Amino acid sequence: MLNELKHIQTEAVGGDIDGSVIKNKIKVSLIIERYTGIYTMDNATSEFTATSRLTEFVHLIFKAMNETGLAQEYINCQPALFRYFDFLDKDQAIAILYGQLLSDDLTGAQFKLISKAISSSNLIDYDQVEKLLAGSLLTKKAALKVLTLDKDWYSVQDIAYLQTWRGESLVQLFQEVVTVKESKGMFSSGKEVWECLCGYSNKLDATACSSCTKDKRGFGSEELKPEAVQKLINRKVAVIEGI
Repeated sequence: MLNELKHIQTEAVGGDIDGSVIKNKIKVSLIIERYTGIYTMDNATSEFTATSRLTEFVHLIFKAMNETGLAQEYINCQPALFRYFDFLDKDQAIAILYGQLLSDDLTGAQFKLISKAISSSNLIDYDQVEKLLAGSLLTKKAALKVLTLDKDWYSVQDIAYLQTWRGESLVQLFQEVVTVKESKGMFSSGKEVWECLCGYSNKLDATACSSCTKDKRGFGSEELKPEAVQKLINRKVAVIEGI
């Protein structure tokens, strides 16, 4: 079955429709109707989904990113499904992945796996990075990961974009996201504290939240920091300008 699947560049010509397109789209509709999750999906079906190059599966793929489990079926299917983006046209994969990063229903699980997919397939697009940096803290963190990747070729436009972030420009984009307010506790009323994004109140001189351990900019101790990416960009720009 997999050997019969081919990527059809043109689905219809002069009113005539390629029969394989109809056949595969019917199969897609049956898979979407039957499988609400990936736990019950057999290896052949997950392989078909991953290699189909059909955008009808996008919703199912993003849903699968939120699923966790230890069942062997899950362990077998999930990696295969996430190869889906490797088989798509590069521009199409970029539009879908970055589009989900910018969507209102992005989940933490999706953020991690989408970032991994972008990195593993080297799907670097600085126009999309610009959109991420203008978004939420979560999308800004995704942009940081992309900015650490190396392109095969750097266009004049790419170089000009990197130059806009030289110096401390990128670091300055990440300001504190906490709220400083007066404590209302019985024994500490009137004292200033800072409230983390998680809702926990911390002493004003605390550098990290006592509850979630994130700092005042919303970064965990193990997360990629703007300073590290800034150093990389500065070094890259210096090398480029020296060529």
